[in-house]
Amino acid sequence: MKKLSLAILFLLVSLPLDAQQYDWYLNGQVIKGFILKHNEHVGHLANSNPSGIELSLQQKLNGKREWENIYKKPLVSYGLSYYNLQNPKLGHLVVASAAMDLPIKRTENTALYFRIGTGLVYSTNPYDRETNNQNNMVTSTITYLLQTRFTYEIKLNEQISLTPNLNITHSSNGAQRAPNRGINIITANLGMSYKIKSQEDKEFRDITPLDKTPYQVYLMVSGGRNTRTLQVREPLPFFNLLLYGQKYVNPKSDWGVGIEYFHSYSLKEQIATNWFRIYDEEEIADFKRLGLLIGHELKFGKLGFITQMGVYVYNPSKSNMPVYQRFGLRYQFHNNIIAQVALKTHAATAEQAEIGIGWRF
Repeated sequence: MKKLSLAILFLLVSLPLDAQQYDWYLNGQVIKGFILKHNEHVGHLANSNPSGIELSLQQKLNGKREWENIYKKPLVSYGLSYYNLQNPKLGHLVVASAAMDLPIKRTENTALYFRIGTGLVYSTNPYDRETNNQNNMVTSTITYLLQTRFTYEIKLNEQISLTPNLNITHSSNGAQRAPNRGINIITANLGMSYKIKSQEDKEFRDITPLDKTPYQVYLMVSGGRNTRTLQVREPLPFFNLLLYGQKYVNPKSDWGVGIEYFHSYSLKEQIATNWFRIYDEEEIADFKRLGLLIGHELKFGKLGFITQMGVYVYNPSKSNMPVYQRFGLRYQFHNNIIAQVALKTHAATAEQAEIGIGWRF
């Protein structure tokens, strides 16, 4: 858990922070919303209206790198948020996040942004078997964050802007502990930005051209620990092996296909301890799985946001639905070396949080 958290934070701060080259803003938000009932097992908790505040430091990218111009000079945000979930079983959340706000449309005095964000969440009252066993949403003190947001910016003058937005915040422990339902909060926020630093008035030349290699092949090894049931409470190791071919489409996108092998000791333990098999004379099913997948990478220079969908072609245990998804961040350290952090899910249920290293041929 600690290693994965550090890896996520490293990837998030991989963007430049030289204050002299960027416009910097201080943004504040007032938060109000509701908890989404995304699963029938969380209905007893999805009955409150969370409120909170957010404070973030934002930098407007200046086009120094080629990809910044392609995305029309987006905003990068580093934020700290507080949520009062208005339910004693759920407690309070403190969120540390980093995000990219991509401009959809800009005019002289307005702009519409779409956010992709991630980070870490601290919970004051997570699940406890003895004292808080009804909280099946937030089951670890530290969980992972996925966030999307639509922000409409209204410029009042050269320094001050209004920033109302609609926001979806998802927090999950990545199956580090069971139960693993996760929490989804939908909010309407009212905010304001104040420019605290202007960039130096000078021309910037492109110093980082984009990689436009038409075809790439990756071999990726990833792993971690997870738990699948309340009967098997101790997280056990897993690893995946992925062979993935990727095709360059345009400066923003790559598409790919792959074949993937899954080796999960928690699934093996779940199958072995399944009490339905006590009176079952059939042989215990194989825990190993094989999947075929398609994927997309949204590229921001060396950093990429990956989305993948796969189907199991070998899954004798039939322990999950036949289709799985993966969402994560990928960073290219070298021409041949890549690192990745990701969350693998089956619909709204996370199976595992992964950290991986790969070689590009």
